Amino acid sequence: MKIIITLLLTLFALSSCVKEPEYSGDELEARSLKAWIKKNRPELVGNYQEKGGYYVDVLNWGDSEATATSENDFGGKPIMEQDTCWVFYNFTGYDLDGNVCATRNEVVARMQASFSDRTHYVPYGNYCGKEEYYAIVEGSYLASRNKIKLSEEYVASRPDICRGTELMLRKGSKVRLYLSSTIGYGADGSSAKGGYEGQYSLDSNVPMILDMEVVRVVKNPSDNELEMVEAVVKKSNEQSEKTAWHQIENKEGEEGETDGDNDTESSTDTEDTEGENKEPKYYEGIYYSNTFTPTDDFAHLQHMRPDVEGLGNPYKDTKRFADMAEFDKKLWKILNEKFADKIAATSDEDAKEIGDDNSAMIWYVGRFLDGFIFDTNIDEVKELAFDEKDSGGTALSYSVSSNKDEYISAWAYGIPKLRYGRWGAIITTSGYAYGSTGVAASTSTSGGSYNAGYNALANLYNYYSMMGSAYYNPYSYYNYYNYYGGYNNYYDYEETTSTIETEIAPYTPLIFYVFVEPTETADE
Repeated sequence: MKIIITLLLTLFALSSCVKEPEYSGDELEARSLKAWIKKNRPELVGNYQEKGGYYVDVLNWGDSEATATSENDFGGKPIMEQDTCWVFYNFTGYDLDGNVCATRNEVVARMQASFSDRTHYVPYGNYCGKEEYYAIVEGSYLASRNKIKLSEEYVASRPDICRGTELMLRKGSKVRLYLSSTIGYGADGSSAKGGYEGQYSLDSNVPMILDMEVVRVVKNPSDNELEMVEAVVKKSNEQSEKTAWHQIENKEGEEGETDGDNDTESSTDTEDTEGENKEPKYYEGIYYSNTFTPTDDFAHLQHMRPDVEGLGNPYKDTKRFADMAEFDKKLWKILNEKFADKIAATSDEDAKEIGDDNSAMIWYVGRFLDGFIFDTNIDEVKELAFDEKDSGGTALSYSVSSNKDEYISAWAYGIPKLRYGRWGAIITTSGYAYGSTGVAASTSTSGGSYNAGYNALANLYNYYSMMGSAYYNPYSYYNYYNYYGGYNNYYDYEETTSTIETEIAPYTPLIFYVFVEPTETADE
């Protein structure tokens, strides 16, 4: 008996010296995700991706036959085969219970009650070249830049979707990714703001599910937006009795000039100091109109939606407007009624231009090229677009010489061309607006302070600087704080009510309708 007890004590002592294996937090999460997949999605076990350690479910293979819409478009070519490209994604993020934590899908946002009239639900443009950078989540980059390996059993069970055991994402591809936090939202958890957030937030250091759809793949986003702006200008000038849009002449010879080839007017020669004829130079991607009127016969405004998949009528799903035509009809009615008594009696040609040395009181409506209104200082338009009743709107005092460093440079170049007591319009690429950084969406909540958000694409600015864009100019990246009269995208502040500021995505062209009060103000 004594021998048995001694033996048991010896075995116990030896067993107490055997240490349990130690795992890091990341390893434990990876093991937990694997266990969850085995239990809930066992058919995906063979779809494990070694690089990144995630699992893939294929929802749509993609359109390998998709044709390019322009020289800047990759059509149906695989993303990973391109050295440098930008991808426009639709995506929705979930926790493992299926609760939405982030979405750019308007239908999903409405279903889970996070929809906002101030949120522009469109695909997000993300750099996806060979040099690693991920502005959404790292998992989206890894899935786009690597061949996705699929098991033979999985492929055989989905003959209507899968075309082989290797998938390269391209236009039309849609996948559901099961990601650990190391390539998901990490230690911060979900941080979506501005109407893109879900009903639930994602905790830090936990796995997530990401539905990701590739809408379009382009070589250069600045070329993409320039194509959209010039398409609007060309179409409207062809359909208007008078020249609708005028390109702005660059008399200083600054960066951003063109040789006038894209000008839609008849260019006249100018003489240089030596008496030789010389073609005028123009700023590329920015135009003004001093013949704009808020009526449905100003053709380009009814047809300004760009021919880009994923950028359709932003009001298509709203219960308040049947379509964009109905929305614009109500918008024109508001603008005409509000300013009817202020229209100057003189003709457009006789009305005085603001010029570079004067100030003016202006009312404006800012829109994206799909028609979505992102900002205005007109109360009635706020009620129409955002369903917000406000009585605090006032005309904005604008001086080119005093305010050019406070507002986007499109205003510095375009507003001097507009006329007192008249409507005008400015259309511009992001090179004269918010450029490669854009403006991050934000949500302020009642009774607390928060940081409005950090736009990850800002880190790309120094590296790309629009990849040597020909139309970069020193006023391109103005402070959004001043444009919105006090909103600053990067500061903590407190609100007593919930307020959303609209995202202006990187490389986004803009259009402004501007009414200039008849009274001229001398610039001091």
